[in-house]
Amino acid sequence: MTTAPVTPAAAPTAAPAAATSWSYGALWRRVPRALGYLIPTFIIAIVVMSVLSSLFSTAVSLLIVIVGIFLISLTLLLARYTGQFEIARLRLSGETPISEPVWPADPTAVWWKRWLRPLANGRYWLALLHSVVIAPIVATISFVVLVVSFAIIGAAVFAPLAVLFGWGDTVRVSGLGENFQAAATVILIVIGVVAVVLLPYVLRGLTWLHAAIARPFLGRFTNEQLEAQVSSLFTSRQAAVAAEGSALRRIERDIHDGPQQRLIRLQMDLAAAESRLASNPDEAASLIQDARRQAHDALDELRNLSRGFAPPLLLDRGLFAALESLATRSSIPVTLETELGATANLPDEVARNAYFVASELIANAAKHSQAAGITLRVTTADGALVVEVSDDGVGGAVEKTGHGLAGLRDRAAGMGGTFEVSSPEGGPTAVRVTLPMAGVGAASAAAASEPSA
Repeated sequence: MTTAPVTPAAAPTAAPAAATSWSYGALWRRVPRALGYLIPTFIIAIVVMSVLSSLFSTAVSLLIVIVGIFLISLTLLLARYTGQFEIARLRLSGETPISEPVWPADPTAVWWKRWLRPLANGRYWLALLHSVVIAPIVATISFVVLVVSFAIIGAAVFAPLAVLFGWGDTVRVSGLGENFQAAATVILIVIGVVAVVLLPYVLRGLTWLHAAIARPFLGRFTNEQLEAQVSSLFTSRQAAVAAEGSALRRIERDIHDGPQQRLIRLQMDLAAAESRLASNPDEAASLIQDARRQAHDALDELRNLSRGFAPPLLLDRGLFAALESLATRSSIPVTLETELGATANLPDEVARNAYFVASELIANAAKHSQAAGITLRVTTADGALVVEVSDDGVGGAVEKTGHGLAGLRDRAAGMGGTFEVSSPEGGPTAVRVTLPMAGVGAASAAAASEPSA
């Protein structure tokens, strides 16, 4: 058996800084994106307000005829799209993304019902209110603050140039002495330096203000977010139950097709040997030898099946040692790359599921890939444990209901994680599974204690 090389790292990689960071260096890095959002905001807000208010006023004036109702609906639809455009701009500015509302649609409804649907949906009216009233006011405030900030910075740059090139005579205030002019220049430069130092905070504050005001008007309602979370948890629970059921069916099938058949054969051989022991000792001895081989093969198969359960090594010495042992037992050389130390402190359910995922993926690769080597990589990213298994085999791996890869997807979903597979014909095959390490809920408990399908 080939020993797998192991390359552990000293410590887990730190997660990237959050989008809401107010650290000074992060704010300076976000200055170009903030300016890209703030500079055109005033013009965009005024243009959008003018167009929508003109359409709405025209529609109200035409309410005496039916066309006015449809024109109001069209105005609301445009307000929705301008709101989505604003959400996209805020996302590009670096602010925390705003969750867009769910816009219901019924393509089977008659055309006039589809046209008039925005009139009965409060989300459209909120988008119109934001585009026509709220956004122009906030955009005007941010425009004034932005102009004043850059005016101060520009004056601070102009003041020393005026002194250096003698422009001060053209801007000198009559009746004021030279000392006062020099003091005013120094004060202006100091104010300009302060303005430059505070510029990242000003820009960040303005973009944050736009996002904070836009969120209740353009984003999802709290009850919509709760409904989405409940739906996600329900889906995860179903996936966990499905993974448990698939695992139990696999265990039942493997035991029935393997050890159970051998034990039945063992029982028959021992019964035959017992009946022939007195009349034909030589044949009885041969049957006993066959029974010994059957017992040995049944023991080997039970050992292979037990690898699907958490081994004592995982419980005693942790995931790192268990993965080392798993790599050395593979029939194909496995290179283990991990940043987990021997004392890595992981939640029990995460460690067990990571071991099951790695064990199943390595077993699948050894059985189907025709690979010369396998790479097992275990890292951390954004509060999740990432298990990646790749091989240089023939590729073509597909998910089938009730089989290995589909079971792993259910296991990952049951813990709130993700499952990605890339296996083009001709290879290589790469599978990436993420398992969240924080907030592991009860939905994952069932999947954590059983082997994957």
